[in-house]
Amino acid sequence: MFIIHVFLQVKKDCIQQFKEITLDNARNTLREPGAVRFDVVQDQDDSSRFIFVEVYKSASDLDHHKTTEHYARWAGAVDEFLVEPRSRVLLENVFPDDAGWTSPEV
Repeated sequence: MFIIHVFLQVKKDCIQQFKEITLDNARNTLREPGAVRFDVVQDQDDSSRFIFVEVYKSASDLDHHKTTEHYARWAGAVDEFLVEPRSRVLLENVFPDDAGWTSPEV
């Protein structure tokens, strides 16, 4: 599995717009054959902070994701909503094993 966490801080007056375009991207990503998870979570203490938990079968599946129309829509719009550039961490799977990952229903 290829796992990435993306950290974003959104301008307070842009949170709803950010959520709308992000959920479009997340739902469409889960329709991609190599996408396993795309979780969008929001900080309870600071509603302007979000984390994406993305899981792909391989690094090439993430590369493919970045060529899709829904990603292009998201990437083209999101920067104007952010307080600072997004950051990310690439992770290696430990548990559950690769077979233990499941995709949520979209």
